[in-house]
Amino acid sequence: MGRMRLGRVVTMTAGGDTNYREAHGLERAVVDLVRVGTRGHGAGVRQLASRLMRTVPPGVEDVESFRDAVHQAIAAGSDTTELRYAAGSVPTEGDSAQPLVDIDLLPDGDGLVLSDDLMAELREVLLERQRADELRRAGTGPTRTLMLSGPPGVGKTMTARWLAQSLRLPLLSLDLSSVVSSYLGSSGRNIKSVLDYAKSGPCVLLLDEFDAIAKRRDDDSDIGELKRIVNVILVELDRWPDTSLLIAATNHPQLLDAAVERRFDRSLVLSNPGDAQRRSILEYLASRLGGVDDDSLALATELTAGMTSSDLTRLWSLAHRRSILNDSAVAHELVNELARHIEDAGPGRDRLFLTLHDKLGMSNRQIAVTVGVSHPTVAAGIKRAEGVQHGGRAEQ
Repeated sequence: MGRMRLGRVVTMTAGGDTNYREAHGLERAVVDLVRVGTRGHGAGVRQLASRLMRTVPPGVEDVESFRDAVHQAIAAGSDTTELRYAAGSVPTEGDSAQPLVDIDLLPDGDGLVLSDDLMAELREVLLERQRADELRRAGTGPTRTLMLSGPPGVGKTMTARWLAQSLRLPLLSLDLSSVVSSYLGSSGRNIKSVLDYAKSGPCVLLLDEFDAIAKRRDDDSDIGELKRIVNVILVELDRWPDTSLLIAATNHPQLLDAAVERRFDRSLVLSNPGDAQRRSILEYLASRLGGVDDDSLALATELTAGMTSSDLTRLWSLAHRRSILNDSAVAHELVNELARHIEDAGPGRDRLFLTLHDKLGMSNRQIAVTVGVSHPTVAAGIKRAEGVQHGGRAEQ
């Protein structure tokens, strides 16, 4: 299950911008609980209740009593194992109890940072949904299918969560590579059952690892069943209703059958974040913890060139855990971790040396051991960085 901020309300302006309004409090908590509970989703209710215990809404006077009462309510209903959804039973593989699709009624896309042009396209998808009736009257309709491609870790899954959260729709996720490898003999039937289920009610359906089934039909190394599945996908894409949004994600767009790729209403290519996007991602991560100064963020932005958004999140999580274990500042652990992996000489490395020396109190020899250079190299780098910092010319 994904995470969700309580009280996320999406409003649209005439220009297509999405504005977010946080309406924290008991009122929003009750509305969210009712919304999930009326769908008969016990696990979703328990998930939301658990979050209420971690982040008690403003307006609760006795926090501990509230948490205790919510905990007892969760425990009282823990013997309920039947999960019901508005669309009916979740598709499963044969007679097993293993569901074919993961359903998240509370998807969380907070923190998504993409380039301006990509975010503009995503906001346009939201605007189309808001004005779907106008589009239909004009003889067209909103975007029904969306292809996301790009290397691992650039935010394809997060984009699907962001769209589902913004549209206030459940997110259904199907990892096609696992379905094909585990249930090869009945892959086509299983995939068709998930697609039928997703069409039965408004939702966002994410087909991850899409190239696992939608390969080129002229690939002689492939087996016959996968080629038949491509034909199934072609028919389903043509018939997909605009009440639900189908998103396919792939790391290898070059493997896709051309006929499949043409069936998508939109195709977006995601790439590693640039300087501005990395800074925004780091600022978002810092906003959840606080206490990270601008200089450290600027340095981290410069030294993480080439990293994906997923890489940045893992880096930050590691620094956060170490800050707890070492009773230190997150910024210190972040800079210290970057020092272990920096290789290229340049102004960024010089500033890193100066930061380690001035803010973390490390000696030149300690810095040299951490970074893997000689201590005279560290001394020269610090001198250059100090010269730039004071407006002088860095020594060459």
